[in-house]
Amino acid sequence: MRAGIDGYLDDVRTHLHLDPRTEQRVINELYTHFEEKVADLEEQGESEDCATVSALESFGDARQIARLMYEAYSRGTWTDALISCQPHLIVAALFATHVWRSPILLGIAFSAIVVISILGWRNGASNWLYSWLGYALLPLLVASYLSIDPVARTVTFIFSGHGTPAPLWHLAGLALLLAFTLWLISAMAVSVARRDWILLSLMILPLPVIVVWFITETQVVGFLPEALVSIESRFSTWDGAMAIFFLFLGVLTATFVRARIRAVKVCAVIVVGIIGSALAARSLWADAGLVRIALIALCFFVVLTIPLFLHNLLGREQGSDQALPS
Repeated sequence: MRAGIDGYLDDVRTHLHLDPRTEQRVINELYTHFEEKVADLEEQGESEDCATVSALESFGDARQIARLMYEAYSRGTWTDALISCQPHLIVAALFATHVWRSPILLGIAFSAIVVISILGWRNGASNWLYSWLGYALLPLLVASYLSIDPVARTVTFIFSGHGTPAPLWHLAGLALLLAFTLWLISAMAVSVARRDWILLSLMILPLPVIVVWFITETQVVGFLPEALVSIESRFSTWDGAMAIFFLFLGVLTATFVRARIRAVKVCAVIVVGIIGSALAARSLWADAGLVRIALIALCFFVVLTIPLFLHNLLGREQGSDQALPS
């Protein structure tokens, strides 16, 4: 009996996509139902093997059971929805009030996001966590991007003899920063993708627009406070568009957490995310034509679906394959 039921429940687990604790509870409940069903059939005179086969047939397709269990258990509470949309609302507020130009206030906001993300990760992957994780990576991404300049100057000096190279200790520190950033992003992406690819898509949802905005700004005016103040009216226009985009993401994330049906979650992230990014790009680049907007939307679609291929490549998260009840 054990082997047949174990194989069926492993198949259910593979397609369940719930957090580890809820997932284990569901598997335990299904196993209890199997035991009861097999015991009833044995009382009716069937052998253990025949009773097991009959019980498995009565439960139906494992994927269908996984889908039903997902719809029953995946819906987050209103509290989860409220917490999950908070990082988007925080960033929207930073843009709407232009507070992001203040290094101190910006540092406080993202320090809070990083701390909450770490605590949420250590206490278990809750439904609300994944919208926080992407923002928690931003300080490292920004620092890595800003480190490109001294590295580029050093490379130029080595090959052409022009310019001033960065000190060796500076380059060593930047190398450690880049290595740590790549390791952390890779480890986090692998861990989340193995559980559920759509959660990784939700996690990286705001990053493409932020990266494009940040690179555009630093290339045009730099990232020094005096440069930002000198073009306040222009930044005010862009700040408004960015604030609307992140408010839009906040509503999307709350919808994602509260939705029961997986297809709704996927559409919420992919379709709405693409539309939102296209509108944000249209606001940032007023002269962008239809073709350019379409290419941006396509690139955003590719970014959000890469986690699906990563999930298929890596397979199931091994850490969640806990033992079945004895």
